[in-house]
Amino acid sequence: MRPCRRALVAISVVSVWFALETAARAEPPASAPALPPPAPYAAPVAAPPPPADPHDEVLRRLLRSGCRDGLPEARALASGGEVTWADTVSRLCGEILRAAPALAPAPRARVDRDGRGTMVISSTLYGIWVGIATDVLFTIDDQRGIILPPLIGMGAGLGLSLLLTGDHPLTNGQAWTIVTGLEYGSANGALWAGAFDFSATTVVGATLATGVGAGAIGLLVAQKMSPSQGDVEVVRSGLLWGTLGGLLTMLTVATDGSSQSYLRGAGVSMDLGLLGGLALAASFDVSRNRDLIIDAGFLGGGFAGFGLTWLVEGASNTGRGYAAGALGGMIVGAVTTIYLTRHMDDPDEESGPTVAALLGRDARGRWSWGTPGPTPVLDGLGRRIIGATFTALGGNF
Repeated sequence: MRPCRRALVAISVVSVWFALETAARAEPPASAPALPPPAPYAAPVAAPPPPADPHDEVLRRLLRSGCRDGLPEARALASGGEVTWADTVSRLCGEILRAAPALAPAPRARVDRDGRGTMVISSTLYGIWVGIATDVLFTIDDQRGIILPPLIGMGAGLGLSLLLTGDHPLTNGQAWTIVTGLEYGSANGALWAGAFDFSATTVVGATLATGVGAGAIGLLVAQKMSPSQGDVEVVRSGLLWGTLGGLLTMLTVATDGSSQSYLRGAGVSMDLGLLGGLALAASFDVSRNRDLIIDAGFLGGGFAGFGLTWLVEGASNTGRGYAAGALGGMIVGAVTTIYLTRHMDDPDEESGPTVAALLGRDARGRWSWGTPGPTPVLDGLGRRIIGATFTALGGNF
């Protein structure tokens, strides 16, 4: 029993020693000071956002629309010098908009068949005239037979024009080129035949022959050159006003001339008008709208000159005075409309003035009405809007 007692004592001593050692390791050193508890985490205070710029809406509109919305307002801000980005953005947007038509893809050309109607109606009328000329040339006196050639001519003109233009696109310029040849040839042949005092049958025959010949030349020109409608209108205006101007000049200068001399003068004036119209059409690109407005200037000026002469001189004036008044008014009206429509065919780079003003002047010196945009008025610190201003008059000088 003694060895067991010794073993039990040894186990007890080892257990006590192990318990004391564990407790000593668990207790903190007496010399180490107690640390304070950690302070809770405080998030950094964010800086207050800068005040919103009231002009950012203009820039936002420019960016969203690709410089097409808000450009006048940006230019107004640039002229005031208050916004730093306004001048640069306005200049760059102007360059972008000017270059946009050149960079845009060209639309596909549409087949122009607008001249078919003009060709059909003109051919129908000319067919009727050919039938009447046939009655005169062949001296058809039968009351029933006299109507047959015009009916046949009308049907031939209508049917042939519909058939020939059905499968061949015909522009308005081409159609009016052919029609002008038929009209000019017929009128010119009649004037020159009458100037040489030919008989009625010879005059009709010459009118028919020159009309068909000039129409064939017009068909060739339309097929080979395809002139625009504006070019054809310039030539037609030269024919019309050249002939009328020549007649008025003769009535003013030579009041005692014979009928043959007047017809010769009209024929020469028509030929000179044709040459002048061809030269102008080859030298200038005039639209049909502008040419028609100039024609209105010729007509209105001539009638105004005639009317003013009537008011001043009364009915007792001679035909020479009326012709001189009409000729002078026609020249004044033509020159005035030509000058007033000088920019009519210019391409519009921008619509309206370049500033947001009620009445503005663009870079080319033209005044036009515009839409003024509201320009915000800020307080002294630039933090809030207290009102708005509208520009009544402005521009580039």
